[in-house]
Amino acid sequence: MNETPFLEIQETSKTYPGVEALREVSFEIFPGHVHALVGENGAGKSTLIKIIAGAEQPDPGGAVRMNGLPYAPQNPRDALDKNVATIYQIMNLLPDRTIMYNVLLGNEPARGGLIDKQTLRQRTETVLATLNAHHLSPQMLVGELKVGEKQVVEIAKALVNQSKLLIMDEPTAALNQAEAQALFENIRKLRADGVTIIYVSHRLDEIFDLADSVTVLRDGEHILTRPIDEVSRDSLIEAMIGRKLENVFPERASTKGGEVLRVENLSSGKILKEIDFSLAQGEVLAIAGLSGSGKADLGKALFGAIPIDNGQLFIHGKPYKPSPKRAIKRGIPYLPEDRKADGLLQELNIRRNISLSVLESRASSRMGVISRQREQEVAREQISALDIKTPTMEQYVYNLSGGNQQKVVLGRCLAVDPEIFILMEPTQGIDVGVKFEIYQLIIEQAAAGKSILLISSELAEVLGLAHRILVMHDGRIVANLITEDTNQEEILRFALGEAIA
Repeated sequence: MNETPFLEIQETSKTYPGVEALREVSFEIFPGHVHALVGENGAGKSTLIKIIAGAEQPDPGGAVRMNGLPYAPQNPRDALDKNVATIYQIMNLLPDRTIMYNVLLGNEPARGGLIDKQTLRQRTETVLATLNAHHLSPQMLVGELKVGEKQVVEIAKALVNQSKLLIMDEPTAALNQAEAQALFENIRKLRADGVTIIYVSHRLDEIFDLADSVTVLRDGEHILTRPIDEVSRDSLIEAMIGRKLENVFPERASTKGGEVLRVENLSSGKILKEIDFSLAQGEVLAIAGLSGSGKADLGKALFGAIPIDNGQLFIHGKPYKPSPKRAIKRGIPYLPEDRKADGLLQELNIRRNISLSVLESRASSRMGVISRQREQEVAREQISALDIKTPTMEQYVYNLSGGNQQKVVLGRCLAVDPEIFILMEPTQGIDVGVKFEIYQLIIEQAAAGKSILLISSELAEVLGLAHRILVMHDGRIVANLITEDTNQEEILRFALGEAIA
């Protein structure tokens, strides 16, 4: 290890009204390293990277040093001028402009007072070639790119600014496996070229695959910084949550047996083709598959969010035509994949977000007038049951951590007294401690006789929670596997279409 740190965080604190987000955090990052920053939601990771990126100012008293010199960016532009670039989960791109205009935004080469388009294109081609992105043309519109390709454009923006420090916040959250692998290759190349990377992720497999060193924050405090080969997965989890997890996945209860839901010959558009399966009482049935396999569309179709062209659904043997309103009345809540875009109303408080699905049935008078008292009772029940961390139910949901936001959406699902859950990526983008709480909730609900359709890209999660696994490929169910008799390799072979006769 190089003995001279590239970045030194020295007793850095940050206090917001009523919240101490960081408390005298100190650690070092060495040049040319991928340095992982991990911790539960609310641990202080986002606040720290915003300080380094110039988006927030720390409290007086601490300091940050870069290459031995004071580093105190006043805004993100100032950080960029100091060769520090940040790629957030929500990408900062102009969809209606071309790649080359996005890459060199604010740094456009000019000739005679006009933008020099030839130089603009050449510089963009050069930086894309550095990332082995030869399939991308500088003239392509960013809005027409795939998510992984947009990620490449963000990295290209950082490289063209000659960034020496690149901060990546949950960079694989919206990527499929192929896109994530391409990103990892670019990260390794950047590291080989001497770029220092702060890598923020909840996905521990990525941390152990990519990082040279790791820092754990918990409740705004620095817990440890170690070379990655000096920590284990278990010790890292214990440092993050402050306790040991003896078993990541709770023990599954046996199914109750009786059929609750049957799907026959379901088709939708050009995506879903002749889907057949049944779901038993108390069963956790997982739907696995790669991005684009149709698993997400299946969840939407069963909830009624997209139309069904052919086929039938039966609940307890009786025909059922899905629609969101009908699903809620029948006790079939839907947890969407993207909680921020589809699951929450960010400008509303926790109380209203939880009670939305039952305003008419549980929180209104006979005259249809919303009863604030009844609504509070519904919200209080779920806040307590799910241990949602909030000072008051009147808190706006945008102020909550990702894990607590997910709990709010789950609280809305539980408020309808569900019989069948449709859970889409229930632990995506949340920390390991809240993941364990959600795993326990799923197992407890199944043990209580509820039926769960678990649609997940996390194979360890699928194998740890489900009784059976349906694997999808090209819009069809290509395998029906008993969890105890299968493994990740077999699931992937079916998902890739390699094991299909």
